[in-house]
Amino acid sequence: MPDYDFSTVEAAIIDQQPNSLRVLRDVLVRLGIKRIDGYGSIKDAASMLSTTTPDLILVDADGEEAETLRFIRTLRNEPGVPNPFATIVVTTWQPTPALLLRVTNTGADDLMVKPVSPKHVQDRLTALIESRKKFVVTADYTGPDRRKSPRDGTQVPLIDAPNTLRLRATGRWDQTNLRQLMTEACRQVNGQKLLRGSVQVAFLVELARPALAAAEKAALDHVVRVSAVIDDIHRRLPEGKTAPVIALCVAMKKAVETIRTQAAAGRVGEETVERITGLAYDLMRALDPARPLEAMQQEVLGAVAGYRARLEQMAAAKAAAKTPPAAPAPATEEGTVKPAP
Repeated sequence: MPDYDFSTVEAAIIDQQPNSLRVLRDVLVRLGIKRIDGYGSIKDAASMLSTTTPDLILVDADGEEAETLRFIRTLRNEPGVPNPFATIVVTTWQPTPALLLRVTNTGADDLMVKPVSPKHVQDRLTALIESRKKFVVTADYTGPDRRKSPRDGTQVPLIDAPNTLRLRATGRWDQTNLRQLMTEACRQVNGQKLLRGSVQVAFLVELARPALAAAEKAALDHVVRVSAVIDDIHRRLPEGKTAPVIALCVAMKKAVETIRTQAAAGRVGEETVERITGLAYDLMRALDPARPLEAMQQEVLGAVAGYRARLEQMAAAKAAAKTPPAAPAPATEEGTVKPAP
């Protein structure tokens, strides 16, 4: 195992339990980390989202799970965070499969089970220094790419996110133009957020489309979600030639409100449905003008079909789980099955 120097690593521990925070601090100190900030709550740690984000964050999920997950998602996805690529390790005493899934979906790097030892933590940090996964960006996720295989029709580039933990531990901190590295990575993330956001808008519209004219609740819920995605696209637009995209964003928001108004009256007009569908693809073309419209439609419709198939599979599995097992046939003393009467 390489002999890493953790003396310049900046770390933070967020844990509601003072004893647990003390133990984790002692472990990091034994590894050679000298600068360690401790926080008793997510609220106390909120300043690192806007001032200085450390290289390593250990955050407990047991005391305030919802706030912890929201904190990680904000750190990874919000523009303006000093280091949105910080190494994040979630700690817990109860590593349930459900918690693992929720942590994974926020963009954290790892989940570590308490109690921890210096060797345990050192092994985890070594893995994150040597083989941290590249980042993938979607409309609502930024973080390590854990996909076993990309979905059909979806080509999402991976981003080699700056790993400041690695730079410090390997002594390369002073040899790297970190500002340029961070700026370029953030530019790539923001660009992907814009593209994937436009795909998400079209996905939601196509998902709602078959039942939208009848103003079915599920379809309306999908369309209402479009507004939040549009708002995120709007605020991420770089300065410059963005007027056409802004105009499309405004038109999309108006179309959503028109649908809500018509739905309240009992039915959404077919022209309105066609208009919001057209606007969705216009937005995709405006943000990715080099890509053919047909390829965009194939990606969106393929994603919709895949999503519906997964819903059907989940429903079938749920129904099967509720079906009582058939009673076993009676057996003779020799173990042979008796014929039915």
